[in-house]
Amino acid sequence: MNHLQQKAPVLYKFAEFIQAGKYHFNETTLYQAKRVAADTIGVAFSGVKTNALNSAMEQKNRMFGKGDFTIWSTNEKTTLPGAVFYNALSISSTDFDEGHRKAVGHPASLVVPVAFVLGESLNCSYEKILESIIIGYETATRFSYARMPDKIDTYSSGRWGAVGTSATAAYLLGLNTAQTMHALSNAWILSPVMLGGSTDVSTGSMSKEGVVWATQSGLQSALLAEKGFVGPYLFVDDHDDLDCDKLLEGMGEGWMINTNYFKPYACCRWLHTAVEAVARIRRKNNFVLADIKEIELKTFGRAVQLVDEKFPRNPVQAQFHLPYVVACMLVNGHVLPEHFSDNNLENEQIKALISSSRLTEEKRYNDVFPAELPSSVAIITRTDTYYEEIMTAPWDACCPPSDEELKEKFVLQAGDPNLHLWNLLLSEKTSKEIHLNI
Repeated sequence: MNHLQQKAPVLYKFAEFIQAGKYHFNETTLYQAKRVAADTIGVAFSGVKTNALNSAMEQKNRMFGKGDFTIWSTNEKTTLPGAVFYNALSISSTDFDEGHRKAVGHPASLVVPVAFVLGESLNCSYEKILESIIIGYETATRFSYARMPDKIDTYSSGRWGAVGTSATAAYLLGLNTAQTMHALSNAWILSPVMLGGSTDVSTGSMSKEGVVWATQSGLQSALLAEKGFVGPYLFVDDHDDLDCDKLLEGMGEGWMINTNYFKPYACCRWLHTAVEAVARIRRKNNFVLADIKEIELKTFGRAVQLVDEKFPRNPVQAQFHLPYVVACMLVNGHVLPEHFSDNNLENEQIKALISSSRLTEEKRYNDVFPAELPSSVAIITRTDTYYEEIMTAPWDACCPPSDEELKEKFVLQAGDPNLHLWNLLLSEKTSKEIHLNI
């Protein structure tokens, strides 16, 4: 037994798990990775239109300089870390990206940019890029899930996501066990701390969940570890922030990416149950918006805490504002990235519906969060007709969307001219063909 294995046996075992060539990934899992990659890249096509991405792009040359790596869905190029930064930002900025219940966040928005951009720089095959996504997704989700409940002060994805991106990078770089341990160590320590509570998102911060900085620090941690840069490798074994049994339980027996969820609506996942409930009420009943007297929204406390002000002041704040997204569904019949424009925030119909909404916290819903995300919505008309739906989240692991449904979501963002990219991502094509088409 070597020194590292003796001093940090849990982290050593996890680092061994990450190394390339240890597993045969079955076709089902590889195909699911393709679905996740295609959905995530599709979201980037919406993200490049956001104020967050456009503001950050103003500093592209100053921060990263010139390079040969594409910022997806644009004609802009930058360096490897710059491409990872901007692609992660475009994905996370719309809140249309997938996630996992055990992570309570968005692993793909972190690992997919690193897998494709670093994979391109290393001339990796598409299959190896997909494998690195599976490994990074597994790592990120396990580290988030293994956190001790009494130590969790934020569910922001950036808090745990860097270990996932470092694992993806370590897999592609072919790091050995010791190097991978140091990559994970530095990534965990350098992950954005975040502020906790709802502060990171309820104010409309463009930093949101820290995804971009976690993506970048995880990549840097792996690149440095490759050249002997060591980290605090006792962060798992000598500390009580993580439940080591949960971290290792069933490792390699199945893959977390197979139990992810996708998003049909461009807003915080915690709000999807209420949005789906309103969509069903809207489909099943015959009323006009002018008939609505009151909207009762009952959900768990974390979702209530995200509503910082009566009316959202900017697009990011609106993505986490339950009365806004419910009103958006009633007015537009959908909740898409385009519905979070500055003009839409001032829509008088939406504002009137927000004013008619009553948002309350339900203890029974708190008791099952975050394993479940229940909400109930009731619409009361001026004739005192009462419409109610109680829902759980759509497109969950137990009821995933079909390829056709995911393709429709992709086209809504990327447009028909980019349908060929969807077909490439779900095919057996080479990584070079895919890179040239993103």
